Parts: sequence; C-alpha cells; structure tokens
Amino acid sequence: MKYLEEIKKLLDEEHSKTQKNKILEYVGDDPEKMKALMSFFLDRKWHWRYNQRAAWPVGYLGRKFPKLINPYFDSMISMMDNPSHDAVLRNILRILEDIVIPESYEGMIYDRCFLFLNDPNFSIAIRVFSMTVLFKISEKYPDLQEELEASIRMHMPYGSAGFKSRGRKYLKAINKMKKDRTS
Repeated sequence: MKYLEEIKKLLDEEHSKTQKNKILEYVGDDPEKMKALMSFFLDRKWHWRYNQRAAWPVGYLGRKFPKLINPYFDSMISMMDNPSHDAVLRNILRILEDIVIPESYEGMIYDRCFLFLNDPNFSIAIRVFSMTVLFKISEKYPDLQEELEASIRMHMPYGSAGFKSRGRKYLKAINKMKKDRTS
C-alpha cells in the first residue's frame, strides 16, 4: 500500500504531541495517506502499539476532515466493541463528538456509549466523550434524555472534575430543553 512505509516510520519515531503534529501535516486531507494511517489504526495485524500511536492523529484528522473517515466508519464502529487499546476507543469517540452520525448508526452508537458512560472501569476520557455523544444523539431524540440525565446524576458524586464539569453542562442543557418543550 502506498505511503505505508512512510507512516510506519513516523509512528516508530516517538509518541508525542510533536510527532502527532508531524503526522497530521504529512497526511493532511489526502485520502491515500489517510488509508495508510487507518491501516495502522484499525488493522490488528499490526502490534497494538501501532493502533495506539495512530489513534491520536486519526482522532484529530477525523474531526478536521470528516469525509476522510467515511470509508472507515463501519470498521471504526465495529472496533468500539473490542478495541486493541483505550486510545483507539477514545479517539473513535472523539471523532463521534464532532461529526454528523449517520441515522442508521445512532441506536447502535447510543447503546455502546451508554454502556461506556455507566461502566466505571472505563477511563474518564472514554466516559466523558461517551456522555457528549449521548447528549448529541438525545438532542435529536428527546425521549432518551431522561435516561441520560439519570445516568449522569448517578455518577456525578463519584466523577472526576472533568466528568462533573461535563455532567453539569449537559444536565443544565437537558433541563433547558425540558422547559422549552413544556412552554
């Protein structure tokens, strides 16, 4: 595959913000380079370390150039069930926070994110990104907000500062939407 060796060299150099930025600059909005990077992100034939190191730039590129992610959407959603590393799941969720989720995937993604939010064994970042994805979907389907509100309230007393901050933000927004619907 074209660009595979160059991407591999970049991933091998180090795992740092500087290196992530080098990869972002190299790949840009080039679909062929993205294909090579996505191979390292999604393909289990690579050592999990490559999946991890590709995750950070993929998360940023997916947010900046959502169309680059479209060919890999099915694979990314499947990867949510059994990621090779937390970084893979975290960056899939980071992308889902910012893109328009196809309607046919909303239920499946909502269910998975609801599990992540409610499982304290997942990292705070995964739980907080899941909360954002859940809220985003619930804006379209307000009937889901009661369940989301209850989950956020249940975990708030034990959450990190980041969890509590995001939770307060969404509880406030949910309450505002409830008031708007009843007025």
